[in-house]
Amino acid sequence: MGVGFLNNRNGNVALTFALVAPALFCAAGIAIDFRARVSQRDALQDAADTLALRGARELLLENSTEQSIEAMLAASAERQFGPTLGAFAMKPDAVKPENAVTVEISQPSRKSFFLSNIAPHEDPIVVSATAVTQGVTNMCVIALEDRDHNAIKANLSAALEAPKCAILSNSTSPGGIEVSGLAKLSAAFICSGGGYRGSSLNYSTQPLTDCPAYSDPLADRTPPSFGGCDHVDLEIGDHSQRLTKVLEDILAGVIAVIDATTGSTLTGYTRYDLQPGVYCGGISIASKADVHFAPGEYIINGGALTVDQGARLYGENVGFYFADDATFDFRKTAIIHLTAPKTGLMAGILFWESAEAGEGARYAIKSSNARTFLGTIYLPKGVLQVQSVMPIADNSAYTALVIGKLSMTGSPSLVLNADYGATDVPTPEGVGPTGGTVFLRE
Repeated sequence: MGVGFLNNRNGNVALTFALVAPALFCAAGIAIDFRARVSQRDALQDAADTLALRGARELLLENSTEQSIEAMLAASAERQFGPTLGAFAMKPDAVKPENAVTVEISQPSRKSFFLSNIAPHEDPIVVSATAVTQGVTNMCVIALEDRDHNAIKANLSAALEAPKCAILSNSTSPGGIEVSGLAKLSAAFICSGGGYRGSSLNYSTQPLTDCPAYSDPLADRTPPSFGGCDHVDLEIGDHSQRLTKVLEDILAGVIAVIDATTGSTLTGYTRYDLQPGVYCGGISIASKADVHFAPGEYIINGGALTVDQGARLYGENVGFYFADDATFDFRKTAIIHLTAPKTGLMAGILFWESAEAGEGARYAIKSSNARTFLGTIYLPKGVLQVQSVMPIADNSAYTALVIGKLSMTGSPSLVLNADYGATDVPTPEGVGPTGGTVFLRE
């Protein structure tokens, strides 16, 4: 009886296996087919990524065209991937104004025993990749703030004009770049580490989003060294007068038409000449003072470099280093003309904020006559505030900003030229024309 029981149990196992086996084989087959389908998609995606990156690198070449890039990609796709992928359709789309190349690849799903029987009319596999160039144009604005909103902000009727330049914001905030009202950002390339706010009317070209952070190009540069104070709390001009707002507005209109570029003393002004050195507690310039800074490096150790009441700050080949939380404040009636040094530690740098500065120090340009800022403004933790009714920096061969944040309000027009060949003032490495980088956009 025991033997009969065992035989009966073995028969049940065999019967159960016979019943379950087809389902197990089917499940295993479907898993194998599914993995093959995923493998096919991954191979197509790798091809799309590779081709998009290759096309984007072609965008870095000045003489490339959208048509030449697309033709190159078609030839490369067939030559490189045809033997391994088999027949597939590839659609390239190069858009030079957006510095982007998109590649779409489609291929019929490969026939398989199980999935093809379950779903005989499967859709083809379609993948795409978009690669973007960063650095294809000149770097004119790099906002290093990496979290806060309004890393680059413009409102009312402010305008930032950088037709040959890239504007980059590292902030990963959804509002890393914010342009509102009648304000406008105009640039060859606008890229945000997070997002942007504003309508299409606020931008000359649609900003790209989720861009990788751009490293501070000047972080490893050796700053000027300095010793004790050469001057303390220096005041130049008559500081006893205080203008009413009406008189200030009238004076701002008058100084707007003065030729700030002349090296001669302005008519009706008293000239003062300053030499490079350490100015502790800042420099305050006011009331008919025409202050000429000799070429070299000026250390502003604490306090502020302030220009007000129609005074002029004139300097050819000068650089200002701000230590101990020093700042600058170029007020509404200031006249400013500055070019950066050609040589030395500050070659190409007009303003340099110390690495020890606190977060969010404010540097203000409100002048009605500040049309020459030739060089790089380097304020890695600071906020550059631009508020004027007149063009700023438009007479400069080039102006570059490497700042924590940029805030523009009112109706200023900040013009960032990129005519590097028109001056012998150098551009620091990583600022201005760069070799360019390429990355895939998620």
